[in-house]
Amino acid sequence: MSPKRPPENELASVTLLMSAHQGLDILTVDECEELLSSEVVGRLGFLDAGQPIILPINYAFVAGSILFRTAPGSKLAAATQTERVAFEIDGWDRDARSGWSVLTKGRASEITNEWFVALCEFFGVEPWADQFPRDHWVRISVDEISGRWIFRDPKNEDVLSLRA
Repeated sequence: MSPKRPPENELASVTLLMSAHQGLDILTVDECEELLSSEVVGRLGFLDAGQPIILPINYAFVAGSILFRTAPGSKLAAATQTERVAFEIDGWDRDARSGWSVLTKGRASEITNEWFVALCEFFGVEPWADQFPRDHWVRISVDEISGRWIFRDPKNEDVLSLRA
C-alpha cells in the first residue's frame, strides 16, 4: 500500500505527531484498516501465566474484528481467560529502509455460536499448521488501532520525511 500525503491544511498536525514520535508518520484509522484487510498473517500478543507471549497467526479482518482459528492451548486460553490482547502486522523494504506497522488492542473471545462459526468459515481462514485440528474460532473485538509509517527521504538519507 502507498499511503497518500495528507492535505496541506493537515500537515501542521501531522508534523506535530511526527516530532512526538521521532520521525514516525502516523497512519489514519482507514489506512490501518486497509492494511489489516490486505494482509493474512499477523502476531498475537497476550499474557500466558504472567509472561508475555507473541505468536504468529493467520487471520481475516472483518467489520472491525480479527478472526482466527486455533487448537486448544495458549491462544485459546488467552481468548477465554485474558481480558486484553494485542495484534500486530507489518511490512518493510530493507533496501529502501522503509516500513509500516499496525497495532490493535482489544478483547478476545471464543466463538461458539454455530451461526457465527458458519459465518467465520465463509471468510476462508485456513490454518497453515495442519498437523492438529484447529476448529476453535477466536474473535478479537478491536477497540484501539494505531499505525506508523517511516521512510527515508531520497534527497537526504539522514532525514525522515512525510509520506509522498
